[in-house]
Amino acid sequence: MTRRYALVVAVLVAATLLGSARAQDATEQLKKLEMDRAAAVVKGDVALLDKHTSDDYVLITMNGKTSDKAQMLDAFKSGQSKLTADDLSDLKVRVYGNAAVVTGKADVKGTLGGQDATGQVLFTRVYVKKAGRWQSVSFQQTRISNP
Repeated sequence: MTRRYALVVAVLVAATLLGSARAQDATEQLKKLEMDRAAAVVKGDVALLDKHTSDDYVLITMNGKTSDKAQMLDAFKSGQSKLTADDLSDLKVRVYGNAAVVTGKADVKGTLGGQDATGQVLFTRVYVKKAGRWQSVSFQQTRISNP
């Protein structure tokens, strides 16, 4: 009985450590993906944005407007959205199995949807892991008001 108990405890400890390692790996993947998305926005790399954005994506802009994936990509293709800087900080990632929430701060320069976007924003992005790849399903920005 003691050996069986020890084996069960060992399996539970191993499973806990493996789960913790996977969550840490996902956290690092998502932080990198968020930085890659910010760089893609500045470069106008619509292919990367398309690849990591779910077809059912919803964007809520800092100006309170909503758009879907096609509208977001079209705005970058047409030049209506063009950032010269998108510097991220304070990234925090919470992973819930195949879903994750990333929050952070961005210092942006340029236009989004034809409107000036220069300034600082707080954001929340929701990711879902589909077919082994993280995809953004929702993104919401809030402009930081001047004190």
